[in-house]
Amino acid sequence: MKLVLAFMLGCLPMLAGAQEKLPRDVARFVENAQMCEHFAGEWDDNDKARQREITQAVEQSCGQAQKQWKRLSAKYAGQPKWQKIIDEHANDAVRSFRK
Repeated sequence: MKLVLAFMLGCLPMLAGAQEKLPRDVARFVENAQMCEHFAGEWDDNDKARQREITQAVEQSCGQAQKQWKRLSAKYAGQPKWQKIIDEHANDAVRSFRK
């Protein structure tokens, strides 16, 4: 049992390194795209102050994500692994955002 536990603990560093980190610009895009989708679905007609906050958050996160999406799509066009991640996170809120 101790041998199995020692083996599993010895493999943890390899497992941690197996998941490749995203490039910093792609990681920022993913975060903005997720926030864009979140706030785009937060519509609340009852509370006008909260609606203003949501509108500002949508404009900021969706606007930023849309700019990043266009720039990163061109930058990583020849790199299918990164392009796939970018395309997967370019949700409808990002693609259709209009200020």
